Amino acid sequence: MKKYLVPTVAILASYAALAQSNATISGGVVIGLKHASAKANGTPSRNSLENLDAGGSHITFRALEDLGSGLKASALLNYRFNPTDGSTGAGHDHFANTRLSLSGSFGAVSMGRFWGPVDSLLRPSLDVYIPLGLGTSVFGGPLDASTRYNGMLMYETPEIKGFVAGLAFVPKASMASKKVNTTELALRYKAGPLALGLGITKNAGAGPSAKDNLEGKDVLTVGGAYDFGVARAGLTYSHVDAYGTTAESDRWSAAVRVPLSGVARLKLGYENQKFKGGARTSAVALGGEYSLSKRTMLFAETGKVSSDTPSRDETGLTYIAGIKHSF
Repeated sequence: MKKYLVPTVAILASYAALAQSNATISGGVVIGLKHASAKANGTPSRNSLENLDAGGSHITFRALEDLGSGLKASALLNYRFNPTDGSTGAGHDHFANTRLSLSGSFGAVSMGRFWGPVDSLLRPSLDVYIPLGLGTSVFGGPLDASTRYNGMLMYETPEIKGFVAGLAFVPKASMASKKVNTTELALRYKAGPLALGLGITKNAGAGPSAKDNLEGKDVLTVGGAYDFGVARAGLTYSHVDAYGTTAESDRWSAAVRVPLSGVARLKLGYENQKFKGGARTSAVALGGEYSLSKRTMLFAETGKVSSDTPSRDETGLTYIAGIKHSF
């Protein structure tokens, strides 16, 4: 009997260990037709088949291990690509996001290359117009501090009565110029139909994927969203302090999302950005979405940018129409 007991126990123990960890593969493809309007600086209009959102076309690997006593380890590898030509798209020649986390009753500590807390905590709650993973034609969204940082350390608190906070630190050694550290703080409150957010970034990144930051580019973000049932509305304000030769700016973003049925949605967005000294840019966009299933969606959008900067000012409307499939 004993000779069967030992291997049986070993097999059951191995099975229990495997049951405590898992790995998944997910992803999506977003592609469609786009008519880009001519610009005031002479750039002609064009029609093309495009990767309408680099974030939507991706393959993501996730791993999660239950370490016991409420402690969990997780890893994320997110690789983006352009479905129109097979390239990595949007300048990503490697994994766009790489994140290793340890979480428990204390919250979560994460390290790697990923979005900071302003984007990861606030955007899903405040960005009414754009759900994560869906591209846009002209409406940029409400966040001026949405940046993915290399070499970031981030702590997120557990949720306490609707409040969650995130604090991130990026040492200057991770930046190309190696001049200054970046710190970012975000606080989110979410209860029922109401969501509120506050974000502060010190020495923000120079672009969506920050190989470098800008000393003195400090960003304040405040906003809120409310679901009225018949529609969900959001309003966000951001202020960017002056840095280098770039003037400080203020931006207001507003959006409304209206469910027409269980599978159809309409959305309207407007934003206005004004730079110190008088230059102004505004954008308006109208879009619609139709779900063919839980994983496949058709969408269309039209919009226009009006700007005092000729390279941004559009002489007509921009149109997109495409399909998104998630797996």
